[in-house]
Amino acid sequence: TLFFPCLLLSSTTAAADQKPNFIFIFMDDLGYGDVGFNGHPTTKTPNLDQLAFGGKILTSWYSGCNVCTGSRTSLMTGRQFPRTGMPGVLPSTVNFGLPLNETTIAEQLKVSAGYATGMVGKWHLGQREIYLPGNRGFDYYLGIPYSDDMGDGVESSCSAEQQEEGKEAEMSWSDVDTFSSEEMYRAGGFFEALMTEGVDPLETNDDDLGGKWLPLVYQAPNQPTRILEQPLEFTTLAQKYNAFALKFVEEHKDQPFFLYMPLSHVHTTSNTAELQYSGCNFKGTTKRGRFGDALAESDWIVGNVMQKLKDLNLEEDTLVLFTSDNGPWMIRGLSAGSHGLFTGRYAGYWNTGKGSNWEGGIRMPAFAYWKGKIAPMSRSAEIVSSMDVFPTLSALADIPLPTNRVYDGLDMSNVLLGKNGGKSDHDFLFFYGYCSGEPYWTISSVRHGKYKAHWCTMPGLGLGHIKGENITQYDPPLLFNIDKDPSEAYPISFNEMPTQPEDAAAMQRILKAYAMEKATFEYGRITPEPDQPGEGPGKYGVCCDRSNDCHCNNNEEKDILGIFNLGTKEHHDRYHKILGEKEPMPPRTRAQKRLQNS
Repeated sequence: TLFFPCLLLSSTTAAADQKPNFIFIFMDDLGYGDVGFNGHPTTKTPNLDQLAFGGKILTSWYSGCNVCTGSRTSLMTGRQFPRTGMPGVLPSTVNFGLPLNETTIAEQLKVSAGYATGMVGKWHLGQREIYLPGNRGFDYYLGIPYSDDMGDGVESSCSAEQQEEGKEAEMSWSDVDTFSSEEMYRAGGFFEALMTEGVDPLETNDDDLGGKWLPLVYQAPNQPTRILEQPLEFTTLAQKYNAFALKFVEEHKDQPFFLYMPLSHVHTTSNTAELQYSGCNFKGTTKRGRFGDALAESDWIVGNVMQKLKDLNLEEDTLVLFTSDNGPWMIRGLSAGSHGLFTGRYAGYWNTGKGSNWEGGIRMPAFAYWKGKIAPMSRSAEIVSSMDVFPTLSALADIPLPTNRVYDGLDMSNVLLGKNGGKSDHDFLFFYGYCSGEPYWTISSVRHGKYKAHWCTMPGLGLGHIKGENITQYDPPLLFNIDKDPSEAYPISFNEMPTQPEDAAAMQRILKAYAMEKATFEYGRITPEPDQPGEGPGKYGVCCDRSNDCHCNNNEEKDILGIFNLGTKEHHDRYHKILGEKEPMPPRTRAQKRLQNS
């Protein structure tokens, strides 16, 4: 269902003291140039575009990190992720996660203001039960605990025609690299965490069976954590996410709620055709191939959630934020996204997306929509960050920030609502990277007004990390006017002080801020929580049944939302019964043959 928001400001119907609802949509590996509202010529995102134009497009939204775990840590905590000791990317079978002494935005809203909290999608802040969303402030959770390439899933068949299209695409597909995701993460140092002395986060866990198959995990209050599918079914995953989101909004319409939607799309997989997937209703429907189909499916979910808000008369009571965790994984070619004009042209190499602190790796597509509060058809180039979400939602819910820690994020309410000139409070926004030659993340670059400075640069995640190529340090930092030159093509200065007085003064301010950040920044250290029953070396991964190779089909768990049997024989048989159809004989696809014989 397409959603067409009213383009006129309206007065709110909420009581003055009613706290707003929040929906935060966090795409995975989506680039600035991938969405229609930023100008992609063939992308099919009508619902996202309607929301973006019905609200405020934020053209200078920066991620908290250029890869997934770091960005999600910064989002959840409002802090630079190195303050927690977390790695850029968390492996799927380690014994640690986001430290329990870190407060998440879900905990902040739930404990301090009585919000109902739900999450659907990718977590990637720890797969052990003690670190999962149900123990980090979320009442309800459905999703994959980590990236959808950290294990294999399965795809059920669609029509015979779609099956042949998928087969043809798979046969014609040629990988653009020969290294696995894990090899690239490991070689690039992205797995490195700051642990307490004597703790090796990777020791003895490589053979954990829990890393073989992707799990679909469900959590609810006063219920045990359940693994609904392992391996999960890619073809029906979005339908389950959609049903969960709609059910959560429906059931919590009478109280303030926070719905966090870190969708698994459009991250590449490890074992599907073209390394992408979507439901049968979306396969082959866009001009961008399987990537475009996956993005269109995400857009469909967003449209359905917005229609639900409209049906429940909650649209004027709900702030919707949309962005991505980091830039596109460019080594994955057409299976990945586009960073648009943020090419980092001065780099001299094309891989300037995910894993780099060139604009293409950290500057995200984003918008804010709040009917009656945010002016439609508005736009802002003010500097904001995923770290700002924690203090912003806290301020809008009238909750003070905890005083026992440093927050790097700032309240961006003025930017969103156009108050006090709509200006950002960020003077210096630092980005941490892995290019300085040190064993953990350090300052890589900074935004300061119209300027961006790089102390070091490196390519995006890919072969360069394995080979150690194109890693460059600068002293003084490489300086760009990013307002004039968003493609980072023409540096103001290179390994020397700028010659123009205005630029030289800006460089002096940047160097002083850098010295202050270095002198005062406190890195965190991680101590894994004690093992729970059934856990131990080689047994930290999510696994439904280790005696069965972590491969299960728990039919009794499938009907929590009424559609969890999609793709199973039960659903298959019911489908034909309702339509009065007979089973095709002989079966036309491998999946039909498998279901008939099961």
